[in-house]
Amino acid sequence: MREQVGHIAVDAGLCWVGDPCYVLPDDASNADQVRDWEAFCNSVANSQTTQFRFNHGHIGLGVAVSTGWGDGMYPVYVEYSAEGRVAKVEVVFINEDEEEE
Repeated sequence: MREQVGHIAVDAGLCWVGDPCYVLPDDASNADQVRDWEAFCNSVANSQTTQFRFNHGHIGLGVAVSTGWGDGMYPVYVEYSAEGRVAKVEVVFINEDEEEE
């Protein structure tokens, strides 16, 4: 089952996917690439998608993706497994149906 669960407001033209405990707390030791806004912007410059790595080099810290249009309000959907657990999350940046109208 797919369900709209809310919206995200975007004012930077991109969306972050990752665990906030790695980059938000003062003691987030794996956040060298995203320690401040300037470093973050430099990391995502000229890219539609950016994979962020932990300080030791392995993937998984997070992913930044372009929103396609830039700033705006974007709907968020989830799909549930048969057991009722969240199985997928989807953020729709460009609604192809609306573009055709």
